[in-house]
Amino acid sequence: MAIAIALHLLAAVTWVGGMLVMLLAVRPAAVELLEPPLRLPLLCSALSRFFVWVWLAIVVLLATG
Repeated sequence: MAIAIALHLLAAVTWVGGMLVMLLAVRPAAVELLEPPLRLPLLCSALSRFFVWVWLAIVVLLATG
């Protein structure tokens, strides 16, 4: 039971924390430092890597209830 709770919390922190990092750190830094033609590939690459982890977190969240 304790392992399920730990996995559930880890998955939730990964999902929510990752979204906060993207919104509050990566996106503003990209807007400040990069021109629009360079910004889009960076954000697409970062989000595609992040969403692999999000899908895994969703599976873990659903499995651990």
